[in-house]
Amino acid sequence: MGINANIRLYAVRIIVCCSIFLASLLLSGCNQPLELQISKISGPTMGTEYHISWVSDKRNSIDLASEKKNIHQQVDQLLLAINKSMSTYDPQSELSLINHNFNPKWQTISKELYEVLDMAAEVTAQSHKAFDVTVGPLVNLWGFGPDKSNDQIPEQAKIDALMAKIGSDSIALRQQEGLFQLRLGAPRYIDLSAIAKGYAVDILGNLLQAQGVDNYLIEVGGEIIAHGVKPQKQPWRIAIEAPNDDGRSVQIIIPLSNMGIATSGDYRNFFEQEGHRFSHTIDGRTGYPVEHKLASVSVLHESVALADAWATALTVLGSEQGLKLAEEYNLAAYFIVRAEDGYRQLSSRQFEQLRLD
Repeated sequence: MGINANIRLYAVRIIVCCSIFLASLLLSGCNQPLELQISKISGPTMGTEYHISWVSDKRNSIDLASEKKNIHQQVDQLLLAINKSMSTYDPQSELSLINHNFNPKWQTISKELYEVLDMAAEVTAQSHKAFDVTVGPLVNLWGFGPDKSNDQIPEQAKIDALMAKIGSDSIALRQQEGLFQLRLGAPRYIDLSAIAKGYAVDILGNLLQAQGVDNYLIEVGGEIIAHGVKPQKQPWRIAIEAPNDDGRSVQIIIPLSNMGIATSGDYRNFFEQEGHRFSHTIDGRTGYPVEHKLASVSVLHESVALADAWATALTVLGSEQGLKLAEEYNLAAYFIVRAEDGYRQLSSRQFEQLRLD
């Protein structure tokens, strides 16, 4: 099993409209020079799937096949290593051992785990704790975890008991003598499902660039980065899904180049009781699902890991507070909010600027 993707089944899966235009490019490939060929690979990871497309400059079929095989092998190895570090399903992963063997002393961790925890801490602080990697036990209690329970409101006593075990303040990080270290001030269950897939996308991008590939599209479980351009020097185009409970449709299409995007929403995973809708998005500051009208939020960022984390944080905050914070930190954020007559759209100045560039 992979990183706790089930907890984030609610996450809005951005429709990669590339499937249409990439197919058309491949069909027209016979009329294009070989250096414009698009290679594609995919596979399972982190309880979901990855899809990678890149523009190859190889000039013959043998070189194309060799490049594709080499990159595919390296991608799978890299993703396996990330999963082995950050999975909450693998009982022997680095993170699982930390979660289930409380150690109040400083302990050495991998650079990759340190980087993800450090970015998570940054977003936690800037979002006033709306983003919290220790909220997983509350998500499970409300029935949105891997062992989905009946749609029932938990007893207040159980919520109160778990609230004492939530909080990223207990996670300390440091670098000392070339080592990356972590110390827990209290037992915590750390779940990185709201940032790890974005981090994987970033690392895969670095891998492709190290192989001399500058034009690519990478998607892991709905988190995406596009770099460079497609053949004919056109930007990659990404569709953000409309938040419909009963189907999939496109809300908006945006060009994307040298930029990542992550989307979070609550219309895929919720339950209703006595006419009240309970979202899977749990606010770790209250112990309860959020109650605002925000249906989904998309964040554009050069770091997909940060886009991933911020999309979750802004979802917790809601459109009003979220937009205010997006403006404060110059985040490119796009909000879809429920209204009596359908949906209304809000966006930060940075989002509109990137959209027009």
